[in-house]
Amino acid sequence: MIKQILFTGMLLTIGVKTFPHNPVPLIKKPVPITKRISQSELTCLAKNIYYEAGNESYDGKLAVATVTMNRVRHPRFPKTICGVVYQRNIRGCQFSWTCAPKKSLNSSLYQRAKHVATEVLTKNVRVVSLKNALYFHNTSITPGWTFARPIKQIGNHIFYAANTYGKKERNGS
Repeated sequence: MIKQILFTGMLLTIGVKTFPHNPVPLIKKPVPITKRISQSELTCLAKNIYYEAGNESYDGKLAVATVTMNRVRHPRFPKTICGVVYQRNIRGCQFSWTCAPKKSLNSSLYQRAKHVATEVLTKNVRVVSLKNALYFHNTSITPGWTFARPIKQIGNHIFYAANTYGKKERNGS
């Protein structure tokens, strides 16, 4: 059950949304009701959701969006959504679709992706269990990543957090 409460100009959303076979708790933080979003950032996020998880369930789409937004706030990645989505590295593209020939958009699937992107940007919706996830791949491949550890599978994707081996923990251990 999800409840929304208006509190001193902020919309506070409380609750957990669950799905029958794969519960995915969501984070909903207070956000200003009049939050403005950049259309270019919305488009970049919607396209990333569409091309990476267009045929996935709502939670699969939200998981891809969560990783994208986690990268925006992480110091190793660009500080904008479009910067994250179109980032290149020595191996090529961070998201394979940005280097591949573009397929024509399926309007219905793209609108669903855009709806998820809008919720992420205006309501700060995230998948709680992926708060540290920075990477993902489709289950059809096995990349053999040593720099990341798996967190969870949602739909056809496995999500990963960066390894912290050899780094001192904050409590000194």
